[in-house]
Amino acid sequence: MVRIIKLTLLLLVFITCAKLEVIPTGTSADVPVDKGIYHSDPTRSDAFCEFKTIENVANCWNQQLIVAEDCHYNLLFTRYGNGWTGSDATYSIPLPDGRIMWMFGDTFLGTVTAQRIRAGAPFIRNSLIIQDGDRMTTLFGGNKNQPKAFVSPDDPGTWYWPLDATIYNGKIQWLLGKLGSNGTGEAWDFAYRSFDLAILDPETFVIEYLETVIASPDVSYGSCLLEDEDFTYIYGIWSSRRSKTVHIARVEGKNLQEPWSFYNGSSWIDRPSDHAIAKNVSDQFSVIKDGNLYYLITHETIFGSRIFIAESISPTGPWTNRRILYCTPESGENIFTYNSFVHPELATSGELRISYNINSFNFADIFADADLYRPKFIRIDNWK
Repeated sequence: MVRIIKLTLLLLVFITCAKLEVIPTGTSADVPVDKGIYHSDPTRSDAFCEFKTIENVANCWNQQLIVAEDCHYNLLFTRYGNGWTGSDATYSIPLPDGRIMWMFGDTFLGTVTAQRIRAGAPFIRNSLIIQDGDRMTTLFGGNKNQPKAFVSPDDPGTWYWPLDATIYNGKIQWLLGKLGSNGTGEAWDFAYRSFDLAILDPETFVIEYLETVIASPDVSYGSCLLEDEDFTYIYGIWSSRRSKTVHIARVEGKNLQEPWSFYNGSSWIDRPSDHAIAKNVSDQFSVIKDGNLYYLITHETIFGSRIFIAESISPTGPWTNRRILYCTPESGENIFTYNSFVHPELATSGELRISYNINSFNFADIFADADLYRPKFIRIDNWK
């Protein structure tokens, strides 16, 4: 199993374990910077390590692909304290001033030891990280003694998990899934209640507006957004225990507050449709456009290890030439990987920069090893 946690003694010298410091939701004052592993030479802050080619074990992916460990981002997200130390979801968008906003679901805060053990682990339902170069600032609510999610519904017993976001008219438009218990009391005891839209100021991160846009919980609209020339497409997943299908809505232009229309296979209508444009796609995924083609990138469903790509001449599909991009080496026994994302804002020369999440079916594992609940990053060249 590939483990980033096998750090050299030299890198461990630069680990800083700091006390948890709150950054209250919506503050515009100076805030503390969360400290993780940084290079000793501040003039080389972008040079922790080089990309390292990953061996194509058992010929999992096509030999023309060049897959590398994104060592820089893997180290950036190896956090030790003063904020975020682990989460899933891993949505990201570039902000107007060049920073990056990362959006996370269930989040651990607190301190992680140099051995990657969670020494203290406050847990909240969502958080943000604002990346400015290599500085990572964690945003959440509450205070250092009682941290809370960055954004919470008014309904008791419900919470938000992040979906995708975009920028319109200088503001962040962020889709959120509101969830509550499904009554089973089991590990997967959650169900969507609605899908809401939050509007945030990108300087203060104050939530200026919050409304429900889809009251029906059948399709998780917002799993992925695609900004095209004339429309913004809003992809969602319908799930059952054994299958997941993709459904699509759109707004004219880029404002998600405009009326939504839904694709029924032949036209766009004013109500959600049961027409599926793809199947065998994970709950959270990416659709990107490159040239005249659209690409759908998804993790294998039902806790698989493979990351797939397919292509289409239309944002509504059909999706063809489905092929494997990567197989995650961490998967096996209690460990599973899921929900791969493409992060175009990280790319420098047409490559794919992809994150995927790591987790364990054994909850105790993610306390004993903080690297079992976090995103991992890879770079893929020659992918078309």
